[in-house]
Amino acid sequence: MARLKAKRSGEDQEYVHLKIKKDDFEAFCSVAGLFKGSFVQTLKKSEKDLSEGRFTQRKSFEEIIAK
Repeated sequence: MARLKAKRSGEDQEYVHLKIKKDDFEAFCSVAGLFKGSFVQTLKKSEKDLSEGRFTQRKSFEEIIAK
């Protein structure tokens, strides 16, 4: 597993702020699964749904997980 350096630069009631060096960003995306084919396909489907007016506004991922 890749080791990444990320600095927590702040936090408030709604956000956690992270600083990641540009050189480490690709590794971060890989570790987070943002390069997986299934994730990319989900993004494409999401963009299509949005452009066709089919979407549900959510405030949290917890709304989806709870179902």
